[in-house]
Amino acid sequence: MAEIALKAGVAKSTVSMALRNHPRIAQENRLRIQKIAQEMGYQTNALVAQLMAELRRNKKSNYVANLALINVSKFADLADRISVVAEWEEGTKQRALSLGYELDLFWLEQPGVSVNRLSKILHARGIQGAIFYGIRSNECLQRCEAIWSHLPTVTIGYRSESPALNFVTNDLYATALQACSQLREAGYKRIGIVLDKWLDTLLEHRYIAGYYASFPQVSDALPILYLEDPRESPRPQGKERFCDWVRRWRPDACVCINSFILDWVKELGIEMPSQMGVAFLDLSREFKGKVAGMYQSASWTGMKAVDLLVGHIHRRESGVPLFQNGLLIESQWSPGPTARKICLSEPIKASKKSALKVKKGQETKT
Repeated sequence: MAEIALKAGVAKSTVSMALRNHPRIAQENRLRIQKIAQEMGYQTNALVAQLMAELRRNKKSNYVANLALINVSKFADLADRISVVAEWEEGTKQRALSLGYELDLFWLEQPGVSVNRLSKILHARGIQGAIFYGIRSNECLQRCEAIWSHLPTVTIGYRSESPALNFVTNDLYATALQACSQLREAGYKRIGIVLDKWLDTLLEHRYIAGYYASFPQVSDALPILYLEDPRESPRPQGKERFCDWVRRWRPDACVCINSFILDWVKELGIEMPSQMGVAFLDLSREFKGKVAGMYQSASWTGMKAVDLLVGHIHRRESGVPLFQNGLLIESQWSPGPTARKICLSEPIKASKKSALKVKKGQETKT
């Protein structure tokens, strides 16, 4: 078109409109330009022409496609409470924008807004797909049938069985397996695991499976310490049970989720990493470099959720899929001062200075 424009003595945009018989170009000029194009052997590329037509149509109407990111938890400020959720949101926004979508955030528990009402709001806003997060049970999604039954839908961080929607989450099994392997290479022998029982159930025991798989024999593993205090509580019972667990089983390292484990270890008078190594299974960015553990790249999880959702939109897939698909995101080990970084070539020798000391009232056991 640039060559045609040069020969015809007009702008390239004029050539483009003339070849499309645009009424803004005078008929005499249109015919002249079309004749020049024909003599020069110009042929329209059908695919490019279709793409340009679509771009012009969107530009003319100023239309922007929207996606919904729906928080189904009871906390409107879930991203402020849990850093990994903030990273999920960040990743979904970033990827949606790069693909030409706007992302609207919704809270399912917003007062005065029922699921049916929210479904109508999504329809009115032209929402083309939805991502659910903050899920703690299948029931959370079951009551959202009015939304996922007619919209392409993906869940983040949770594999629901009913409805069996497609999901993106971390490879929790591999995460726990790698964390324990890293600690073992650093010279730790008696590695334990501490988890909230409700979380272990929610995650289908995947962390526990990876923990057991890291041992040559299952009998070599320490007993799992489950914290059974209610969710979002100060966990006084859990703290007492943790102290008893440490005194009885003498772990020299533990993998966990909760940051308050660090405080409990310090209160017991245990030095990290010499007397006990601590590694987080879900290391947030705020703790990266400060605590050893597995960085789950939560923002990447959000990005891949958008990729998966956009694929469903393009294929016009909504409702429960015939076969549930899941995308597992790998974690990376991130070293920190709470665990040794190198594997010692010789066995660690106990000494008065390095022996594990646990305070209990006025007594000290070594």
